[in-house]
Amino acid sequence: MRKAAVWSAVVVFVLGAVLVVRPFVAKQRDQPAEIPSPASLAHTDTVPLRQGSPACFRYAVAEHHSEVIRFKLASPDGPAPPIAVRLTGPGYAYTAEIPAGQPDGAVVQWPIPAPPGDVPVRVCFASRGAPEIGLLASSDRTRSRSIAFIDGRSTKKSIWFTFAEPAPRAILERLPATVGRMTVFRPAYVGRVLLWGLAILFVIGVPIAVVWAYARALRDDERSAPRELDVNERRSLWRRVVG
Repeated sequence: MRKAAVWSAVVVFVLGAVLVVRPFVAKQRDQPAEIPSPASLAHTDTVPLRQGSPACFRYAVAEHHSEVIRFKLASPDGPAPPIAVRLTGPGYAYTAEIPAGQPDGAVVQWPIPAPPGDVPVRVCFASRGAPEIGLLASSDRTRSRSIAFIDGRSTKKSIWFTFAEPAPRAILERLPATVGRMTVFRPAYVGRVLLWGLAILFVIGVPIAVVWAYARALRDDERSAPRELDVNERRSLWRRVVG
């Protein structure tokens, strides 16, 4: 009985890994390469963008998988004018020329050449005409250190901005890059070796530990369960009861 229960638990874990975990990690999905400034949680703000007054921010990193930029527009007075997005960093410079006609609330996605490595860049937005538009930004607790400046003055807001990969990718394909990012701003001992070791222990060790604990609990239950009396013992007990 105990062996059958243990093997049933093993089968459940194997089927879960094959039917649930594997499809999840192998599914192709949108993969951001880097998010210098995330969307706000509670309050959405805008940074105004008018012709002749570019909006710029620093402290963005164009990761080497970055081939698309994303941001969101507010253009309540009509379709947006042409917009130039200038990226400049050590050994890397590119201007994305986005044509006019983007509607209010549009999420603009535009291809860029991938940098040769992970490059810190300065990002500048410049409007090429009228009307005045806005770039959606954060001023709540999601505000990043990439604060936007206009004409040398701080807006105290961070423009929503994302570097993304050009095509969907599976979590499994980007696992090495994810582990590498987890080591950033960590103590020296929190390196790739430690994180890979913890991942292996979690994936393999946790199921083994659960099955072992289950088997141990079944064994303890069997030991503590009352033993069934044989025929002679039942007769002897009956004689004692009836006198």
